[in-house]
Amino acid sequence: MKLAVLIPDLPKDCTHSERLVYTRLGSELPEEWVILHSLGVHGHSTKIWGEADIVVLSSKGFFALEVKGGSVSCSDGIWHFGQPGRGGYTKKEDPWTQAKDTMFAIKDRLYEADPAFGKLLFGYGVVMPMETFTATGPEIEPAVLLDKRDFRQSLARFIALLERHWSVSWKATRGWSGDPPSPALIRKARQILRPDVESAFSVGGFLTAVESKLLQLTNEQIRASRRMASNPRTIVRGKAGTGKTVIAVERARLLAGQGKRVLFLCFNQLLASHIRSGLAKEPNASLIDVRHVHALYAEVIGKAGLSGRLAQFSPDPGFYAHQFPQLFVEAVLALELETWDALVVDEAQDLLTSDNLDAFDLILTDGLARGQWHFFLDPLQNIYDSDIQSAAEARLAPIFPAYDDLFENCRNTKQVATQASIISGIDLALQGAPDGSPCDNVYYGSQADALAKLDEIVKSLTSRDVAPESIAILSTRRRENSALAGRTSVGGHPLQDASEIGFGKGAVLFSTMHAFKGLERAVVIAIDMDEIGRKEISMLHYAGLSRACGLLRVLLPKGAKTSYQEQATSFAHRQTLDRDLMA
Repeated sequence: MKLAVLIPDLPKDCTHSERLVYTRLGSELPEEWVILHSLGVHGHSTKIWGEADIVVLSSKGFFALEVKGGSVSCSDGIWHFGQPGRGGYTKKEDPWTQAKDTMFAIKDRLYEADPAFGKLLFGYGVVMPMETFTATGPEIEPAVLLDKRDFRQSLARFIALLERHWSVSWKATRGWSGDPPSPALIRKARQILRPDVESAFSVGGFLTAVESKLLQLTNEQIRASRRMASNPRTIVRGKAGTGKTVIAVERARLLAGQGKRVLFLCFNQLLASHIRSGLAKEPNASLIDVRHVHALYAEVIGKAGLSGRLAQFSPDPGFYAHQFPQLFVEAVLALELETWDALVVDEAQDLLTSDNLDAFDLILTDGLARGQWHFFLDPLQNIYDSDIQSAAEARLAPIFPAYDDLFENCRNTKQVATQASIISGIDLALQGAPDGSPCDNVYYGSQADALAKLDEIVKSLTSRDVAPESIAILSTRRRENSALAGRTSVGGHPLQDASEIGFGKGAVLFSTMHAFKGLERAVVIAIDMDEIGRKEISMLHYAGLSRACGLLRVLLPKGAKTSYQEQATSFAHRQTLDRDLMA
């Protein structure tokens, strides 16, 4: 089923009620209809500048909708509007007057551009998805109200009710009921009210400003770092973007500053390389051993002469969780390997199995029970089933580690975090995220169209001061199986795999989402995203899309619009539930 056009795809800076109504309109109204969110209108009857919450451009008529979430009441001529978890506000205007004034402003704007719009049907409505509103009064028009009682019904039915009401109303008062808009006039109205504008401002400069905000540790992260100084054994939990890796590296630096030999382990090979190079110039760099955990296992097993036994285990699905660390333990015992004074483990959710914990226990001075260690993990990215996770938790429980939770996003802008949450279906932290640039999807019709649009995106960004090396193109597939198979450049710039040694300046980076875990770029462009909405791929999308700091562009096939809008509706529901729980 082809759905209505939402402009923008994602509502910006709005209440959860507006988001819910907007995304439902997108998923329930038919093709060729256009829904505009937060439309600014000048020429307002009572204000220099007004704003319509939602405008529906449909073949039944053009309708301005005023959305009110939470409680609605009127006392002594003052209207009171309550927002769950956010307090409330007051207005002298009732919602119906607000909707009517914006409707007339829109009508006048369109008529000014083309008198043909003067013959069409215009109307307005009020939507209160959380309130049962039964009050009456001269300014209240129940016929154009949709409240909690009927909100579960199709919103297409509400638009049809508005059409019937305003047709009869205009016929009674003006002698004509208004013509239904044609598809051509719907498209023309869309371009008049919200034209496509290509801004020439410096995207690179904007991203630099955003980056300066993201580089500052939040008070929450500073407090967590300080608490670790007095707690020798800690587990730090947080969603993607909450600064776990930043704090983990800082903890390793501080421990090395105390003269301790520190082993810094992570699950991702590229991340280990990135951290190692970043710490190379530190005064105590020689005391910090940054290792990809499986590379360390393989190296020690090789030194013990046990590499030949790896082949007999490798096809086993439990190889990394069980056999690999078990063989590593055997190798450590055979070599009598020297222990490290402190252990820092990033991406620990990928390593928390009983056998990996046995390995850590063996290589840490005084072991896990009495030694110094700090684990950093994202519970939402756990690759093991609940039984394995429970066994690991039971293994650590008698040690009584201190727990710290991070909630503030210090990597992504609010727009990146929101878009990544919608597409993956797993929510990133929104709290503390700075405001950024819109992260709209780019839809394509064919594979050739997708590549052409990808070239356009890269050219547009680099022409506006974004360095090519600040752009990462991420896919769920290896390059030879991706949309970029056989391509050596994109947008006029060389394309280089993240795994290649000596990443060059002026090149756009390509990586799988899995290999890019723990890393980041100012701009991420996601390709090969036709699996949007599938649960088995959601964790990979969550890990990959959250790598974007300032700007996220997702290329989606046109057929994925339905899946995206379903994901957006689900996100709005989750946010509403979270807000209600906090209220």
